[in-house]
Amino acid sequence: MHCELYIISYLCRIMTEKATTPYPECTENDIVLVCEPTTEYGKPIAYQGTTITNALKDYYSFTTNCKKVDVLKWIVAQPAFSELKRLSLAENKIYTLYTNQYDEILKTGETPNNLQIAQKFVANGYDVFLLSNPNATKSADFIIRKRNCLYYIEGKTSTGGSALSIRLSDGAKQSDKIVINFIGFPSFHALFHQSRKIFEGNDALSTLYFFKGSRLIKITRDIALSKNYDKLLYSLWNAKK
Repeated sequence: MHCELYIISYLCRIMTEKATTPYPECTENDIVLVCEPTTEYGKPIAYQGTTITNALKDYYSFTTNCKKVDVLKWIVAQPAFSELKRLSLAENKIYTLYTNQYDEILKTGETPNNLQIAQKFVANGYDVFLLSNPNATKSADFIIRKRNCLYYIEGKTSTGGSALSIRLSDGAKQSDKIVINFIGFPSFHALFHQSRKIFEGNDALSTLYFFKGSRLIKITRDIALSKNYDKLLYSLWNAKK
C-alpha cells in the first residue's frame, strides 16, 4: 500500500514538473504576446502607455527585457492598428496605423521598401506591425509576430557593396535586430565581412536577417562570431530552400 502511494505521488510530481504553460517563457530574444488588449491571465499588463510615440521612447529607456516586453505587448494591442488587406494573406497579416495612405500609394502601382519587406515576412509566416517612425523619436520599422512571440526589427534595403556597411551601421542604432532586403545579389565576400564586422562593433546587436529574394536567412551573434562563420554563411546563403 505504501509503495503504491509513493508511486502515485511520484507520478503526480513528474506530471506537474513537466506541465507546459499557456505561453512560452519570456527570454531575452523571444517576447511573449498577450492576445487580449489589457490582461494576461486576468492580470493587467504592467506597462500602460499614453501614445505609441511615448511608448517607443520608453522602450529605449528601459534597461530590463521584461519592461521592454510589456511595451511591445501594449503597442500591438492598440486599436489604432488596422489590417492592410491589399498585402495580407489568409494566414498572416500586415497591420498599419495608416491604412488609407498605403492603399492610395499601392493603387499607383508603387510598393515602398518597408512594404516589400513586410510582404516577405508575411510570406515566411509572420504577422507584421508597421511602426510610424515619428519625427525626433528613435524607432525601428517593424514589430513582427510568429508563434506567440514578438520581435522588434529595423528594416533596410541594400544592393550590397559599400552601401551595405552603411545600412548595417544605421540599423544597429535603431534596434538589436536588423533585416536587410537585398536588391540583386551582393558578393558573398562583402556579405561575410560586413556582417561579421557589425557584430564585432556592436555588443548589443543580437540578430541579422537577410532576404535573398523571398527566402529569409537568420544570423545570430553566436553564428557570426564563430570560427566557421564563413562556411555556415556560405551554406545558408546558397541553400535552395
